[in-house]
Amino acid sequence: MSRSLEDPAVDVRPSRSSARYVLGLLFLGNLLNFYDRALPAVVLEPIKNDYGLDDTQVGILASAFVVVAALAGVPLGRLADRIPRRTVAGWGLLGWSAFTAAGGLLTNFWGFLASRVGVGVGESSYAPATGSLLADLYPAERRSRANALFMLGFPIGTLLAFLTAGGLAEAFDTWRAPFLVAAVPGFVVAVLVLRIREPQRGAAEPDPAATDPAAADPAAAAPVARKGPLLKVLRIRSMYGLILAFAGYNFAAYAIGTFLTPVLQRYYGLDLVDAGAVGGVVIGVTGLIGLLAGGRVLDRAAKRSTAARVAVAAACLAGAAVFAFAGLSAGRGTLWQLVLFLSLSYLLGIIYLAAAVPAVADVIRPAQRSGAIGLMSAIGYLLGGAGGPIVVGILSDALAAGATGAADATAQGLQRAMMIAVPMAFTVAAAGMLLATRYVNTDRDTMLAG
Repeated sequence: MSRSLEDPAVDVRPSRSSARYVLGLLFLGNLLNFYDRALPAVVLEPIKNDYGLDDTQVGILASAFVVVAALAGVPLGRLADRIPRRTVAGWGLLGWSAFTAAGGLLTNFWGFLASRVGVGVGESSYAPATGSLLADLYPAERRSRANALFMLGFPIGTLLAFLTAGGLAEAFDTWRAPFLVAAVPGFVVAVLVLRIREPQRGAAEPDPAATDPAAADPAAAAPVARKGPLLKVLRIRSMYGLILAFAGYNFAAYAIGTFLTPVLQRYYGLDLVDAGAVGGVVIGVTGLIGLLAGGRVLDRAAKRSTAARVAVAAACLAGAAVFAFAGLSAGRGTLWQLVLFLSLSYLLGIIYLAAAVPAVADVIRPAQRSGAIGLMSAIGYLLGGAGGPIVVGILSDALAAGATGAADATAQGLQRAMMIAVPMAFTVAAAGMLLATRYVNTDRDTMLAG
């Protein structure tokens, strides 16, 4: 008896229409993920002034969210290998939406910090569960495009946050208003995610029975998931490069996401709404273009070989490092230079993001993918996503102490800290993907051989 007859919530081989529906719904959840995640960065200066924080403390606030998300990602990823992935993703979305609303209601700093920690736990469930789902909805040669469409939630959600949060804060005369507004659609999408029919694990592989015995014998599904300890993932050599790249990229992305608006306000003299609009162009518009173009480019490369997709991503990250330095070194009178070159940097960097999860799916067995993605996310976010805001914040305060002109010190310190840290992080990410190119073809063949 097929598994779909045993469980009507599982598609053995999803149709294209059902795959598109699930992809579209997961995209909406991802959009809300990044909208909620970006809110503190957009209204960071009012939060900073309200609570009397310096840049180091701001970095810790941003990183607390990431650290908790990273630590929770490993067990939640393993959980998604054992129970329906829609359950993990749907309840995670419901949880982080509730904590987002709490951030707009709680009136002291520690309460706000606790709400962001809760958001981090909820959001940490989403990437491992949905990454595994998408890998079973689409075959290897179409995964970058599918993942790129899913990851459009990143630039679109961030763009919407940058364009609307400042206006909502000014309209309601409080920076808390956007947090309350953002929670409402999250509850609706969470209910829909909990009701999807998810694909059978391994359904999109050339021979599902070879890579996941559950495809041939549905009764074996649960034992297979339990036999895949995360230590086995670390025996796959290409994973080390993929994890290093993910950490480097997130260091740069979280540093930009946390401190771009403050740089625009302090160093370039923009007000909150204008800074949000410029940040939306740099992060949102270019990210949208990068993912739409990058998914197709990466899938064409994947048709040549698994390593070709990874090599293209490495080249994009190297270009991102060069353009990031060119943009962040712009002087006060050349805002156009910052916008142009940092936009190009972000565009190239986000192309890599369309390759990150498909590259893991290329070398990891279906029954272990959620756990592997959770592990990559955990290490990458701990070293990169948490490290970026903290390192830039500490470096900013240190450089500000030695800057000329006390009134201008924090602006100069933050601008220089970004100019140093972000290009270096993109360079590390490029090196990680370059390292992975040496092993991914062999690891892919091993995975397919069972």
